[in-house]
Amino acid sequence: MNKIKFISLAIVASVFFASNGKAQLIDLEEKQVVTQNGFEYGYIIKNEQTKKIKGDEYSRFEVTFFITNKSGCTKLYQYKEKRSIADNDGNELAEFECLNANGKRFTTKKSSVDAKEFFVDAKVKIGDKEETKSIKAGYIFKNGETLKDNAILIVPLNEKPKINCNINNLQEL
Repeated sequence: MNKIKFISLAIVASVFFASNGKAQLIDLEEKQVVTQNGFEYGYIIKNEQTKKIKGDEYSRFEVTFFITNKSGCTKLYQYKEKRSIADNDGNELAEFECLNANGKRFTTKKSSVDAKEFFVDAKVKIGDKEETKSIKAGYIFKNGETLKDNAILIVPLNEKPKINCNINNLQEL
């Protein structure tokens, strides 16, 4: 009987953690959006050139990664305290990864698109006085808004970037 409880608990825990972390991995093609849960994910190549690095030639790309909220409503996400330096701020909507990038010449292999912070005014009593302070309440992604991040990628010569997107399931308010 204890084995059944343990297995049941393990299944429930894995479903819980999968729904609260990075749960969806999607492959992307240039100029083609993928729609998941009302959000459109994609990237465009803004510039392409050949670069010589230590005698070898590579393809260099300037890329814009984007997410557009087409869900029909503004999304508000819960503020999460960072527990360590490695934690993101709790506002990372998705991480884009170039599988064939090499990261040479201070370029990147990954990029993330984050929801914007939003603040509320709150009255705070300081001593005998009451002051209005702006306090971070969470993160926001407005309906119809497109959030972007730019990156420079270096891949083997004559190859195009191979991009996948790891979607975060943030805790909504």
